[in-house]
Amino acid sequence: MKLIVLLCLADSLGWGWAVPVETLEKITLNFYLNNSMLLTTTMSTNFIVDIPRCVFSSKFSPTRVRIAVAQVPDSATLPGVTDTEEIENLHKTPQATVYFADEFRSVSCRVARDLLVMDMDDSQYELITVIGYQVGAEFCHQTKGPFCNQVLKPSTFYRVNYFILDDKSAIRAHTDWSPAIQTRNVTNYEAADAAFEGRAGGMIVITILVSVGGFVLVVALIVAVALSNKK
Repeated sequence: MKLIVLLCLADSLGWGWAVPVETLEKITLNFYLNNSMLLTTTMSTNFIVDIPRCVFSSKFSPTRVRIAVAQVPDSATLPGVTDTEEIENLHKTPQATVYFADEFRSVSCRVARDLLVMDMDDSQYELITVIGYQVGAEFCHQTKGPFCNQVLKPSTFYRVNYFILDDKSAIRAHTDWSPAIQTRNVTNYEAADAAFEGRAGGMIVITILVSVGGFVLVVALIVAVALSNKK
């Protein structure tokens, strides 16, 4: 009887069935690395959090990371998720408040130690640095595959949780839920997305140039009229 139970449990882990969250290994992660201003900056429909750069476990070999997003009513509420089956798929349940947003390859600790920082001064090369994960970057009707990292609602609280998968695609660990992150309120001018700050500054410069140019044209017109009256 015990053997049958163990076989059923192993089969459920292998095929991605419900796994109790309390049985998973806990991985520590600082979602706001070094209190970076970039990682703590939120927009009205998205925000950026740090990613697990090195996941080590003596129990299994981490191969992939799957991120879960939960919409919560306030900053004090935790998602009431007891097993992974309660984390839904947006393609099947578009109104889900707890869902898997994406999955990507895990960076092993050995590779992380071997990473080099290179400063290349050459216009032919472009150095790309991964600084974090952007939650809320897709429209589900435009995506393919099992996951959707849908755009978020303004002025709403969210939490994220990274689930770690082994080489058999079974969930074996997680990072626990992040601190509550509130997206900005687009109806508030002072809380406008930082992405538009440069554009707003450009508009201010253009407005000043147009105003000055208009003033110069008016002065020139007055002078022209005055000179024509003298003749």
